[in-house]
Amino acid sequence: MAFFLAGPASALVYNRGLAAGGRIRHRIRERQMLQTIRERLTGWVAAAVILVIGLALVVSFGNMSTDATGVNFAARVNGEDISLLEFRQVYQNQLQRQQELLRGEFSPALERQLKQNVLEGMIQNRVLAQYAYERGYRISDQQLAQFISTVPAFQVGGAFSRESYIATLASQGLTPEVFEAEQRRQMAIAQLQNGIVGSAFYTPTEYRRFIQLEQEQRQFSWLQLEPARFLDSVTVADDEIKAFYEQNADRFLTEESVALEYVELRLDDVAGEVSVDDAMVRDYYEANAERFSTEEQRHARHILIAVDDADNDAEAAARAQELYEQLQAGADFAELAKANSDDPGSAESGGDLGWAGKGTFVKAFEDALFALKEGEISKPVRSEFGYHIIQLLEIKPGERQPFDVVRDSLTAELRRQLAEDRFYELAERMDDLALENPGSLAPVAEQLGLELKTVENFTRAGAGPFGYDQTLIDTVFSPALLEDGENSPLLQPDKDHAVVLRVAEHRLPQARPLDEVRGEIEQELRLTKAAKLAQERGQQILGRLRSGEAAADVAAASGLELKGGEFYGRDAQLPPELLGAVFRAPAPAEGAAYIDGLPTSDGGFAIFLLSAVQPGRPEALPRAQRDQRKAQLAQQMGNASLVALVQDLRRAAEVVISPNIFEDSDSL
Repeated sequence: MAFFLAGPASALVYNRGLAAGGRIRHRIRERQMLQTIRERLTGWVAAAVILVIGLALVVSFGNMSTDATGVNFAARVNGEDISLLEFRQVYQNQLQRQQELLRGEFSPALERQLKQNVLEGMIQNRVLAQYAYERGYRISDQQLAQFISTVPAFQVGGAFSRESYIATLASQGLTPEVFEAEQRRQMAIAQLQNGIVGSAFYTPTEYRRFIQLEQEQRQFSWLQLEPARFLDSVTVADDEIKAFYEQNADRFLTEESVALEYVELRLDDVAGEVSVDDAMVRDYYEANAERFSTEEQRHARHILIAVDDADNDAEAAARAQELYEQLQAGADFAELAKANSDDPGSAESGGDLGWAGKGTFVKAFEDALFALKEGEISKPVRSEFGYHIIQLLEIKPGERQPFDVVRDSLTAELRRQLAEDRFYELAERMDDLALENPGSLAPVAEQLGLELKTVENFTRAGAGPFGYDQTLIDTVFSPALLEDGENSPLLQPDKDHAVVLRVAEHRLPQARPLDEVRGEIEQELRLTKAAKLAQERGQQILGRLRSGEAAADVAAASGLELKGGEFYGRDAQLPPELLGAVFRAPAPAEGAAYIDGLPTSDGGFAIFLLSAVQPGRPEALPRAQRDQRKAQLAQQMGNASLVALVQDLRRAAEVVISPNIFEDSDSL
């Protein structure tokens, strides 16, 4: 894989790769836990790639490139396909995130809605990318290379590694070509977005009107009637409680639950049994010597005479030879580079290319560079870009960290790796034993010397030592465990924790006795009646105020506190529903008050008397604050413009969605 700086702008190839970091293992056999362990081992690397691509590539789908109808695309947007594989990858990641957020069962209806949302988002992204391309937005090879080379997740020791780059992408089922094509598209979209958002502005008149509204102050007072005031006035008959219980029977059920038996294995426990001596650490150091060594770096400069086509090759070669002879005669290299080099990326700096190691440049250039001695100038060197004259300025030899410097970190790393090896071996053995002894975990615990543990009340919301883990919950409540009494496959609640479990007892939802829920029902019915009284009383008081009675007199007669009377802004620490109603109300007539009421979320009633409205004053704000706020508003307007553009493009696009894409749950 190679990164080319745009045209002859550098005439060199960045062969830098991205750092993988960490080993990928597949030690446990093909059961449910195996995929989970694989995700644990590659998860952080995958996350780094995801952040760059903008897609969540967590699940491996093999060769699933068509659906049951033989269609190989999820959607076709203006003739351009969004592949099934791409859609599945994004959908599966979003599904996992939503399940974690909801912390409960994800219904088929929600899954369908999520599929629609994911595909619609991908369609909108694609039409925006097409629009950006049509408008001439382009990402040069140089921009792409620069961006990827700075991604920390793709660096080893702060430097870009081609081998690690390829390995990292391969671990996610990606090729460099696919990765870079997607990254170009996302960077072009970002350019378009920045252009739209960055060019938005607010006129002085618009801004003044906005400040007048945003900084507006309103003077009002209010009365509030809470349902609690009326609780002593209501009673609930036994017949009402029984009727409510019968009419709402589904509300008074016990939660489905199970009693679990399980055997678990934790990496920390295994690590405590692992010993590492100094000889083992030194052997590990020698086996990984390249990790602790920096490669030789060379500081060079060059002059490029570009070759556009075969017709001017001889002319370019002659010109390069002429420049070489001038250098041999004592001409200044930097001045010749500035005047003659066709590489605009380095010509202005006298051809300076900075420091680089092997794997940075194209082969012909690299071979010539690493054959030079300090200060030596090469004869013209032909590459696919043209003829280079190279001067080696300095050499920085590679260095190796002494063993004593890295001993402690290597000891911890080796102990961790040995513990992981043992952990995977035991996990595989635990999986085998659970499979060989269906219906009982006692043999598993006995043969591995582990404790057989229990969870007495595990529900679909998760509980106990496992917290919320949708995969584990789905397994526990699967027919294989509930109905057939099988042991589970190996599961992984977290990254260093393996477990097998079985259902010892399954408890279906049961009706809770009336006596058990009588208090809950009575309280709810009393609150309902009290809320009704509060609102009826509130309407009566509202009528008295509108008829002209003094607010203070009405409040005193009703045993209520007349609150407020001050000016309040939109950010006042008052009940949001009250504040919203006040600021939606029309301005009162001079010398009068606007009076209104509203039911509150607690079942009560609030009445407010709006007496004055004071517009905000832009000139009262410090200039720095005004400028900052104006910039924020312009950005919001730009974002709104971008959203409107996407919506228009989406409406105008010719989109074909694959048949049954939202029903094909098996392939997703």
